[in-house]
Amino acid sequence: MGKISFVYVFTILMLFNFVSCNEKNKTTDPTKNEFVKTGKYDYYGEKQIITNKIMYDVSICNDLLNDRSRQNPDWFWENIPEVECNTFIATLLSDARNGRLPIYYFELTGDYESFERVQPEYVQKFMDSVLTYKFQILDTTTKKGNIIDKEIKLDYKNVKKLRFLEEWFLGDGGFHKRVIAVAPFFEISYPGMETINTVYFWILVNNQ
Repeated sequence: MGKISFVYVFTILMLFNFVSCNEKNKTTDPTKNEFVKTGKYDYYGEKQIITNKIMYDVSICNDLLNDRSRQNPDWFWENIPEVECNTFIATLLSDARNGRLPIYYFELTGDYESFERVQPEYVQKFMDSVLTYKFQILDTTTKKGNIIDKEIKLDYKNVKKLRFLEEWFLGDGGFHKRVIAVAPFFEISYPGMETINTVYFWILVNNQ
């Protein structure tokens, strides 16, 4: 598990660098396309495909740990200490909202050979919508049992996992993984309500 943790720490740190940097080195302008093809990978040798697309979730936060401070990180169980984790996710969501990172619609079905981008003029409205979870509860304090409208504003504290979309293959005698896209995995909870886990959008790691 230690080696796996290291791989994901490295991947997440690389993504954090991707989030924080400006985008002056882009070679394409995805705003001109409604759909963006999956990215290329700088591996040119012969390879044996294990799977073109594999999607899975990786925990980045373990709330069962009593001390997730910078002074006492437990890499074996949590992958990212609390301070770095909060900073990374907050930056990720902020950059998605303000347009520094293009975001793409999450689809429950499809082959993910291409991604439909949320166009810049709709990003704010889209993010306001998905990051505000609206629901209703039954008021049991009254005889009538009135229905009460509630809403929860989602932020970095609701992201406990990251969803990875990857390609796996063998090449040069080694096992390779190409990260295609990453998505924040939101956990929504409210007293008396069953916990809801959901994904709203993708962020492409390489959209050349």
